[in-house]
Amino acid sequence: MQTILEGSMLIFFSVGWYMSIAKMLVTGVAAGKSKWFVSLISAGYAAGVCAKLIEGRETGTIDPIVWLYAWNMAVCLFDLVLVIHYSRRAKPGMRGVMGPTRYVTVP
Repeated sequence: MQTILEGSMLIFFSVGWYMSIAKMLVTGVAAGKSKWFVSLISAGYAAGVCAKLIEGRETGTIDPIVWLYAWNMAVCLFDLVLVIHYSRRAKPGMRGVMGPTRYVTVP
């Protein structure tokens, strides 16, 4: 039961990343996204992978959930690449909230 719940959690997180990436690709804007926060989450997924590998070494069997941790880490790292890319494209002093070609100045 624990594995099912842990897998469900990781699947739901994964869906959240897909939605975030899709929005960023459509709008071309990384507004409200922090590369440091996404990096921190990626590090958390890396810790999850390490924990499952250590557990596998101790028990002799690797939990298949390790693949969900690894997949989420890869998706999160892709999101990080997009955040860095779109953050560099943003005009200084402007936060794009209308898409890649229209900007609204936020005081």
